Amino acid sequence: MTVSHVLEELINEQGKATNTGFIVHLAGDTAIYLRRVLGFNRYKKADLALGHADNYKRQYPHCPLMNLRPLLSLELPPAGSQVVTYAYPENEVLDFASKDQVPTIRGDYYDGVFQRFLKISENPSMPCPCYETTIEIRSGASGGPVFDNRGRIIGVNCRGWDFRGTEFENKNLSYVIPVREALSMNVSHLLLPDHSWELNQISQEKRGNAITFAELARYGHVVFDPPLR
Repeated sequence: MTVSHVLEELINEQGKATNTGFIVHLAGDTAIYLRRVLGFNRYKKADLALGHADNYKRQYPHCPLMNLRPLLSLELPPAGSQVVTYAYPENEVLDFASKDQVPTIRGDYYDGVFQRFLKISENPSMPCPCYETTIEIRSGASGGPVFDNRGRIIGVNCRGWDFRGTEFENKNLSYVIPVREALSMNVSHLLLPDHSWELNQISQEKRGNAITFAELARYGHVVFDPPLR
């Protein structure tokens, strides 16, 4: 899951890929894999997108990359509670063709405070209801997960205001799109491998038809705390 506006350079208005996108997969042995994104479903009303990352099962049938299932939550964090994101802001463009330097990806945790929930009528600059936080979201950090003080993902970074060099420096303001906004998104599952666990969880009548993110949760692909009903 990410925000839709980070895909502007990857896909056109018809949803067809114009460039190749990757997600960073941190493995338990400290290895880093760049997983090619096979396709996206965009939801412009909430500036959200859901992607399907290649597990490279065809190339490595006995050692495919496995997806983790982190805890997501629809619960509203208490005002003043800590929220944290992990992101890759202000990174340079990676050049894998250069032999003079090793491409590096700089990621880090950025924390802040949950301030309030804003309805769309209260914040016309956002396309959907959002959370207001004091996390510093710099350029390139959009789409990163935001965790509550219990380690659950409550949303994704969408927009931050850069107050550096102004009278408001060190007073960060940012907007986070709640996970709830993704529940009604239609998701393409045509890329799921035949006879895979993921596909077998989906009922026969749903295969080949539209399926929502909420239904994926009920099939066990996505885990909510408390469980989604």
